[in-house]
Amino acid sequence: MHILVTGGSGQIGRELRRLAWPPRVTAHFPDRGELDLSDPEEIGAAVAARRWAAVINAAALTGVDQAESRVVEAWTC
Repeated sequence: MHILVTGGSGQIGRELRRLAWPPRVTAHFPDRGELDLSDPEEIGAAVAARRWAAVINAAALTGVDQAESRVVEAWTC
């Protein structure tokens, strides 16, 4: 069973990576360089690339000041 976790190098993604996943589960943690969530075609290709049991969106822009000044990027995550 494969699970896709977006935001693999972010705070939440790093914590999820540390979990003890069951032996039959393979979790994939692409970072922003591997999966650009602002590109719908790239998201579609990533989702279509494998038969995912689940997709967990752990991507976020966590800095409040950054989110206020980078509104489009904050909503894209």
